Amino acid sequence: MLIDTHAHLNFCDFEIDLPQVIRQATKNSVIKIICASSNLADSQKAIELAQKYSGIVFASVGIHPQQTDPNNTDSPERQIQQLIELANQKGVVAIGECGLDFSPAPPGEKDRNKEEQVFLFQKQIEVAQKNKLALIIHTRESFLQTIEILKNSRNLPKGVIHCYSGGKKGVAKVLELGYYFGIDGNLTYDLGLQNVCLQIPLEKILLETDSPFLSPEPRRSQRNEPANTKIIAEFLAQLKNASFGKIAEMTTGNSSDLFGI
Repeated sequence: MLIDTHAHLNFCDFEIDLPQVIRQATKNSVIKIICASSNLADSQKAIELAQKYSGIVFASVGIHPQQTDPNNTDSPERQIQQLIELANQKGVVAIGECGLDFSPAPPGEKDRNKEEQVFLFQKQIEVAQKNKLALIIHTRESFLQTIEILKNSRNLPKGVIHCYSGGKKGVAKVLELGYYFGIDGNLTYDLGLQNVCLQIPLEKILLETDSPFLSPEPRRSQRNEPANTKIIAEFLAQLKNASFGKIAEMTTGNSSDLFGI
């Protein structure tokens, strides 16, 4: 059995056929899915999905470092207050994705300055602490700064570096935190990531799809979905010279330990 620890089922990409997507996932041994969020509206939707598909879908609520809801004019302080309310809802198992992102915002989103990103990140760490929830960390062009904030946080909650891209040098830094590594579909075609993944112990790997993004080979031209977790697991088994059963057992156990599901 497998767990997809990061899928955006709350995105419009899945509005039409979400029940079919979930059925296809379960047919491919994906028994649980964590629905990750990037803003407050996404978070509310994730909670609704977790309650509708109880026992299969679980919610992570959070505020992305870039403003993915550019029409939201609420202050960062007000957004954190709203997030605190959402974090207490049934079905929530994590805070995120949150973190730092110093790359230019993609079309349809807005950049946040570094000070605002740091404020939102640190406050979300506090929300996770108070609610005893895991953290799902997004970091792009900001790996060292992200690690530094985590390292300097008191009573740091457990967590995962989503879609790990910190290279071989970053592996030890993540392990020092006791954090997990999110491994996605790009493992199937990114030779650099494959070499890095050989350095990561199985007991610290979580499987993610980041649906609808990062479709694995041979489905890179298609919308990604949780069913493809099985493709990632099969590839990881070959890379690690392990059985599929071993990969499923280890990654599912890791996911259960981190998120309590």
